[in-house]
Amino acid sequence: MRRLKYIFIVIAVAAFAGDTVRPGLEETEYEYRIKNAVEEKLVNAIKQPLLDGLNVKDALQDWFDGRLLDSQDKKAEAVKKWQEGLTKLNNLEPLPIPKWKPIPDAELKKLQKFKVNSHPDVTMFVVQWEVDKLTQYGILMYPKTMEDGAEYPLILYCHGAAFGVPVTFCEWLAEIVERGYVIIGPAMRGEPLFQLDIPVKGEVRKCEGDIENLDGEVNDCLSMLAGAWKLPFVKKNEFAMIGHSFGSGVGLLAAARANKQCKAVVSYDAWLVNPQRFYWDRMARRANNWLSWADFCNHPVEEQLAGLMTRSIVHNAQKLKAPLLFFIGGAYQGSVFHESHDDLHKRLKEYNIPYTYEIVPDGGHNFVLYENSAPALHALKIQTEFLNKHYPPLNTKEDK
Repeated sequence: MRRLKYIFIVIAVAAFAGDTVRPGLEETEYEYRIKNAVEEKLVNAIKQPLLDGLNVKDALQDWFDGRLLDSQDKKAEAVKKWQEGLTKLNNLEPLPIPKWKPIPDAELKKLQKFKVNSHPDVTMFVVQWEVDKLTQYGILMYPKTMEDGAEYPLILYCHGAAFGVPVTFCEWLAEIVERGYVIIGPAMRGEPLFQLDIPVKGEVRKCEGDIENLDGEVNDCLSMLAGAWKLPFVKKNEFAMIGHSFGSGVGLLAAARANKQCKAVVSYDAWLVNPQRFYWDRMARRANNWLSWADFCNHPVEEQLAGLMTRSIVHNAQKLKAPLLFFIGGAYQGSVFHESHDDLHKRLKEYNIPYTYEIVPDGGHNFVLYENSAPALHALKIQTEFLNKHYPPLNTKEDK
């Protein structure tokens, strides 16, 4: 493995959908404990039915109303509203499982060719395509010399955070390409193409739209797949997914929507696996791992709950059909990341869906970005063996 020249710390929690705050939630952005005992009782009572995907809209609305009253210094009215909420958590109905649309179509347009340092046998292009009436950007990587008529297995790479494709990570991806794969990596909507301001045809590119943490990013991935399948050197209607953090959460949903077309999934420290749990963490004033939560809460309560179900791979786990390999850093045990993975694995067991779960000793959230570190080397070896078994390259080569 080659050492990255720069390390960009890609933090999942920096994925913003916006910067507005729902009235009444201003203090929750900075608090790390609930001050009022009645509010705390309601928040704790909402937790399990929320995690279970039940319709807690009436009790949740009372919590929001109480927060607004409390922020207006109407303390007695706030307590009364929270007490009302406690009476609205009986005989709850399950929220509907979202119905997904077909994979959106797209055509990839090559914009500019780039060199990948130390990998002269790999070709990389910046590509452009349209989805949901938005112009999107990403990278396409493939072997410089290909066998005549050969179709290479395709890997969808979903990057972490929301700052574009990490350019130095292209070195690591190039090593995978050299083994006999084609890789695509969408920047995803609302994001710059790259983490650095690198001009493409004289212009620094940014994907259109807003960062959603919902359907939009999944459509970005699926449409790029549809475009890549039209390339003559790519295997049609199949792919594997490798994702990290924010991107892994998106990629897991893309794999679920693609169903049997996805042949293998490698997930590193996936973010928002169970958004209900991340959501409740902020209500309870625990660690702030969803920085755009207060903005998300501006939606009406029913839309919020529907959005959580749409974004939750836990509540859509039965649609995963590929072999699954999950990595998570062991250095932050007990966090909402670990709790959400436990939720997902419990659900996978319920549906008899096999998976492998690797808690990487001493690994932080971004351990995979430190390519020569012990945690990364440990995981990348397992990843190579996993892909060789479940989605092998066209021509296997020994790792360099």
